[in-house]
Amino acid sequence: MRAGRSAVAVMVTVMAGPVGVWCALVAAASLLSQLLAGFGVIANAEWMQIFNPAVWFGFDNIAGTGSLMDSLVGGPGAPGGSMNRYLVFMLTGIVAVACLASVRAVWAWARSDVQT
Repeated sequence: MRAGRSAVAVMVTVMAGPVGVWCALVAAASLLSQLLAGFGVIANAEWMQIFNPAVWFGFDNIAGTGSLMDSLVGGPGAPGGSMNRYLVFMLTGIVAVACLASVRAVWAWARSDVQT
């Protein structure tokens, strides 16, 4: 390994490492939040709604408080969560993967013995 390449790899790691870890934690927390939001709907379920065809096809949920689209795009107060959590998960996940890929690529470059 050359000293110059190692220095570049260390600088990239110092910058991209913490950002990638933070984004991975935010992505995991938003996904967990979205998954746990559905339990409020189950806790408030009206079990006679199980026979309702609108529930079967996703036009209503089992608690009778809205449809699947209400849950996705209805905002923070909507039953089951909101599209915002999905977007946060996707964007922070993309940034975390990009940081990981950049750190791995720069260290592979620093370790390569190819002379240019």
